[in-house]
Amino acid sequence: MRDFRDAKAMAQTLRSSLSARAIHISHSESLELVSKMFGVADWNTLSAKIEGGGQKLSVRSDDAAVRRFFAIPMRDLVPFPGATYPVFAGRPKTLQALNQASKQQREIVIAVQKASSVDDPTLNDIYSIGVLAGIRDLVHLHDGTVKALVQIHRRVAIKDFINESESFIACVQDVNEGAITEAPDLIRMTVAQFASYAGRHNVNIPQILMPLGGVRDPDLIADVVSKQTSDPGWVADIIAGCLKLSVEDKQGLLATLDPVNRLEAVKDRLDA
Repeated sequence: MRDFRDAKAMAQTLRSSLSARAIHISHSESLELVSKMFGVADWNTLSAKIEGGGQKLSVRSDDAAVRRFFAIPMRDLVPFPGATYPVFAGRPKTLQALNQASKQQREIVIAVQKASSVDDPTLNDIYSIGVLAGIRDLVHLHDGTVKALVQIHRRVAIKDFINESESFIACVQDVNEGAITEAPDLIRMTVAQFASYAGRHNVNIPQILMPLGGVRDPDLIADVVSKQTSDPGWVADIIAGCLKLSVEDKQGLLATLDPVNRLEAVKDRLDA
């Protein structure tokens, strides 16, 4: 069985497998996904762990350093790690944040608003758990708005949200979701239920969960996914992004840090 020291080879295998399904990601994105599978925040941390011989490097959120990023508040979208989303922006501070982050080739924080009616949100107007994302594409539209394609990397705890400058700024800490706890039976049951849910609610099943050939049989999909991954948090995030839920309910799933608890919460939503 492979362990974290095989991460680079696994990333290449993942990228090749996705490419065969016409899903194209960069090498750095595949490294980030593999890091997530091992329960590590990002590739830099996993790389340090590999070079250091495997010592435990994770820290509690309270001990993590606070970092500043350009930020964008979202009204009606809760983004989950591992997915790519189109984002449309028109507020001046949001436009400036996207432009600056793209120009400087930096990640950007996405914060979810508690109420969509607020035009100029402060810390009290957003949820405390957001995500860190990379900007893959940025297109300026004729009406002055921007369409951005963002790849969601990981969760972060938002400690401050500043809107006093020309762009929104977020001060964030990394969060520790804990080590991966294998839950093959839970993964299989949840994926099978999601495949049935998708059929009932006219929801597209993400290609990354689909067997080759596009077979939509719930049991077959569940078998394939449960053999491909042992990470319940990754499965929970992929499914959660597809569910037809309110912003508040989806944010609750995003804020559930424990991977097994998150997948159980997703399963409960599918049962409801």
